[in-house]
Amino acid sequence: MAGTNEDYLRRLKQDGRSDLIERIERGEISVYAAALKMGYRKRRGGHPRAEQITYHYSRATLTEKRRFIVDNWSSVAHIVSDLAKRKRESDEAQKPSE
Repeated sequence: MAGTNEDYLRRLKQDGRSDLIERIERGEISVYAAALKMGYRKRRGGHPRAEQITYHYSRATLTEKRRFIVDNWSSVAHIVSDLAKRKRESDEAQKPSE
C-alpha cells in the first residue's frame, strides 16, 4: 500500500539510509524516487490500459458501472459481438470433420 512522503522519510531513517535522505534534502532525487529505489512502493503508471480499466471498474459503485455501460454501450456491444463471432469461428474450426 502506498504511503505518504512522511511515511517514506520515516522508513528511510529507520533503515539507516541517511545517504538518500541527504540527496532528497539537496533536491537531487524525490522522495518517490527513493521509495522506488528501496522497494517501498512500485512505479506508478505504465500499466496496460485494460488493467487500468479493470482496476477502476472493480472499484466503481454500481451506479458508476451502470453509467459507464450506458455511456459506452455501442463500443462495448461491438466488441462483444466481435468476440462472440471469433469464438464461434474458433469452435467451428476445432470440430472434427465429418
